[in-house]
Amino acid sequence: MIFRKIHWLALIAISLANVLNTLFLQDIHSFNSLAWAFNMILLIVLGLMYFYKIYNDDYDYTPLNERPAFIITSGWLIYASGALFTYLLGTEILSGTPDGFYKNAWVFQCISNILKNVIIGYGFWLIGKKCLT
Repeated sequence: MIFRKIHWLALIAISLANVLNTLFLQDIHSFNSLAWAFNMILLIVLGLMYFYKIYNDDYDYTPLNERPAFIITSGWLIYASGALFTYLLGTEILSGTPDGFYKNAWVFQCISNILKNVIIGYGFWLIGKKCLT
């Protein structure tokens, strides 16, 4: 029950933070790196809370590799951690000259996005496999 309240609080917090960021910190026509970074941090916190919930569940002995929700959450955590780095440096990456580090900075997000898609696809495949059996 407490996790449902936290999800609603997280949704309200993320909406409020995005609106306040757009109104007071970063212009709507620029890259909102702070809002995206906050979104990724909140996604990471929610994913870690789900892992903590699984860790404390003494009654479910299902292996983790057979839990679609665990697989999908893992994919989102990989994406969020890779994207967080890119979004924190977003303004510098976009405004910097494409030399050295800034030339390949978006590679982190691209790799984490590809990994996320593959892992989440595997999670959905597990859901389909469980529905067929």
